[in-house]
Amino acid sequence: MMLAALTLILAQAAAPAATAPSEDAIAEQVVEINRTLDKWKGGVYKKDDGKLTCRVEQSSGDQAVDLLRCGAMVGCYTPRVAELDAIAGADAPEADRRKQMQDIMDEVQPCIEDAHQLGVRRIATVRAAK
Repeated sequence: MMLAALTLILAQAAAPAATAPSEDAIAEQVVEINRTLDKWKGGVYKKDDGKLTCRVEQSSGDQAVDLLRCGAMVGCYTPRVAELDAIAGADAPEADRRKQMQDIMDEVQPCIEDAHQLGVRRIATVRAAK
């Protein structure tokens, strides 16, 4: 459901505006959105049905930003769930498992950053056009 809401928000953000906002107006919105993103705290966890979901510990105060953050994390980690499960269930020292999981987290981080940049730009463009 969260992914569907994110898709709707991003689709609305991608809709053409009557007049295109200036790059300066978009840049101002990007700065504000990034400040808002800094307030967000949470993460992903696996539900009983095996699917990842987002846990918001502290909302950013902006629903679109919360959905962006959650959608990026769920979208980027979902393809790696089986691998993370295998590491968690392995008969290896805890330090080794932690290192392997950290390696995957490091590999996933660029995906999350790319999703954030794209989402922030789309939200900023819509907001700057208003």
